[in-house]
Amino acid sequence: MNEIQVLLIEDDELLGGALLQRLRLEGISAQWVQSCAQAVELFRRTRVRPAFLLADIRLPDGSGEDLYRRLIPHLASTTVVFATAYGEIAQAVRLVGAGANDYLTKPYDTDALVMRIRSVIAAQPAGHHDNVLDNPFAIHDETLAVAQELERLATSSLPVLFQGETGTGKDRAARYMHTRSPYSAGPFVVVNCATLATDLSESLLFGHVKGAFSGASAAREGLFAQAGGGTLYLDEVAELTPRAQAALLGVLENGEYRPLGDGGTRQTQCRILSSTSSDLQAAMAQGTFRPDLYYRLSVASISTPPLRHRLGALPDLARGMLAQHIPAGASLSSDALQAMRDYAWPGNVRELKNRIARAAVMMDGTIVKSGDLFPENRLTEPADLAATRFDAEQRAIQHAIAESGGHMGQAARLLGISRTTLWKKLRAARGEGGN
Repeated sequence: MNEIQVLLIEDDELLGGALLQRLRLEGISAQWVQSCAQAVELFRRTRVRPAFLLADIRLPDGSGEDLYRRLIPHLASTTVVFATAYGEIAQAVRLVGAGANDYLTKPYDTDALVMRIRSVIAAQPAGHHDNVLDNPFAIHDETLAVAQELERLATSSLPVLFQGETGTGKDRAARYMHTRSPYSAGPFVVVNCATLATDLSESLLFGHVKGAFSGASAAREGLFAQAGGGTLYLDEVAELTPRAQAALLGVLENGEYRPLGDGGTRQTQCRILSSTSSDLQAAMAQGTFRPDLYYRLSVASISTPPLRHRLGALPDLARGMLAQHIPAGASLSSDALQAMRDYAWPGNVRELKNRIARAAVMMDGTIVKSGDLFPENRLTEPADLAATRFDAEQRAIQHAIAESGGHMGQAARLLGISRTTLWKKLRAARGEGGN
């Protein structure tokens, strides 16, 4: 799946369809879902990290507050905007006070929305993955055994299966293993197994020659060829369809594959690593995962522990992540550290990373407080509506100014107000009177 720049969460089919079409015509990669459950499942299955998220505040299976609580573990630097009818503004204001970036009142200016989305996307750093040079489990005694096992297996050529809950560091462990392996000079190719569509799995894995099937206007290398001399990492193998499982098993049994339409076979030249957050033993018992494929993939196996079982590593992990966003002088308050120890961390290290990234953007000053890490807790606290709305408005103004590089005219356009109104609101924030 290509990187999704915008995620629309809207149950109105006419509005959602029209927005999706407009964004795609503008050359913006977007996806549209129609419920809270669909949004959460999309994050879980594809690890999509959009730059911009626009959500209706009223959905068939929950409110904006329900949605925000469920998505917070997945959000890092995503700009979150809620769309609301006039009668629901109080909830929208609470959401902005709890960390969402802004809200729009329906009907909103689509041209201004597109301009704002473009500005947000332009400000996003280019996506890349550096080699993981340090053992991700060597940070604390609680994970020393896992760190040692990772070191021992890294220098071999064995297939390794990483098993553990989502967000426990399986991806980082696989990248580190590649860096320390005999295949480190080659590429590290990641396959999101949930995206291997049934009809295209063989083509994606093995490639095809020109004319191999209808629509094959040019030859294409498959993932095994792309990973030649390096590592092919099969992420979330439990998501493989039966057809993809059978195709993959054939390669693992004899080390050979045949591009579609090609008369000859080719030899694999890569190491296979894989991961899953599902219970493969249960999947095999239910008949949804092939036992013969499981045993081929798990010649060696590493279990990555959940964050709640390694709370001693939390402070160092959090401080290291914070330093990546704010290198000079930022710190974690004592109440933030205690709140982290008291939390169950269902999203594990990935959730910690996302919460730290979001806190670094939303915090005031240089100290991360509990409310910066867990902004959804503010939704249950009583608040003065006028004061909350004023704070939310000022936060939206500061974000717009930052996104426009300090250009007040562009910031005003992003906010949908005049430049004069923008200056008045800024002066009001400074306590200045007059017109």
